[in-house]
Amino acid sequence: MGILDETGAISADPAEITDEYIAAISVPTRAFLVLCSSELEEYVEARCLNFLSECVTGADERLQHNCLHSLSIHFRSNIGKLLENGGYSVDFYSTTQQARRYAKEINAARKKAASPAGNGETVDPRIFNKNTLTAKLCTWYSEEVVASSHGISDSDLVGLLTPLGFSSNLVRDVCGTLCAALQSLAAARGEAAHRSALSSGWPFSALPTPLSQQLSIRDTWSRWEAVVESLHEFEDLLTGA
Repeated sequence: MGILDETGAISADPAEITDEYIAAISVPTRAFLVLCSSELEEYVEARCLNFLSECVTGADERLQHNCLHSLSIHFRSNIGKLLENGGYSVDFYSTTQQARRYAKEINAARKKAASPAGNGETVDPRIFNKNTLTAKLCTWYSEEVVASSHGISDSDLVGLLTPLGFSSNLVRDVCGTLCAALQSLAAARGEAAHRSALSSGWPFSALPTPLSQQLSIRDTWSRWEAVVESLHEFEDLLTGA
């Protein structure tokens, strides 16, 4: 794309940044911003899913408990609907009132099954226990959090991590430099992805074009480089380093 030269070094901007130069590198810089942002988004989402898998299957019971507890709070409405409409009984993360109510329903179902009309068969209620809840929570996180995340800004990072048990304040504190770099990259990526490269003709002629006015090759690469150099903060957060 002309971002890097044949040696792999960043291509130098000319001494004078002219409109002609900006127009010439507009397409490659825009394409670079969109593509690198897409790769970054996929990487962050994959690491979050991997972290969840490690929490569920790992030996650290405290980490597992904290993660699942946070997910159960985040998806409390999903759990409520499942209990209300799915015919489940609950013995995990339940309130005293829920446990008592479902215990009564279980007893009533067993008594009915044991009566002559029920042919003496025992009905085993569907139990919403740790294993079934864990599977549901992981599926909901993948389908409703990761699948609906479509950006690489600092708020997108927070949105992926808070259901896993990381407070927004903690994310912004530990990943302060990364969040600032993501915000800068996301702003440029948004301009690249959602504005026409050619602002000629109605109705686009009146629209400002901040991207073409601001971003040289060096500007574009610097935004990406800032993210790469601070990405270790995200890894440190996940690993507890």
